[in-house]
Amino acid sequence: MIKVHHLENSRSQRVLWLLEELGLDYEIVEYARDPDTMLAPAALKQVHPLGKSPVVTDGEITLAESGAIIDYLIEHYDTKRGLIPEAGSADYRHYRFWLHYAEGPPCHCW
Repeated sequence: MIKVHHLENSRSQRVLWLLEELGLDYEIVEYARDPDTMLAPAALKQVHPLGKSPVVTDGEITLAESGAIIDYLIEHYDTKRGLIPEAGSADYRHYRFWLHYAEGPPCHCW
């Protein structure tokens, strides 16, 4: 079963949405931030050396970074919906843009 290490107020929400969209079974391991510092708890550093979230384990595979996790989940589990457009197409470029948009500051590149 897929396990999601979920830190409150993190980008792991994107991964949870996709897992629901794909109808996959998963387990959530929740972590709370320190209320004073807003840092991740030490327990999360046992999973990711920097205490980052999301981290997903799927069998022997462990992945970090929400964009990489999303790519992995779609490539391995999206057998019916076709969520990734054809490589090289304009739709694919838009898919990549929006996938990575959440990782950085907004730009006006349209």
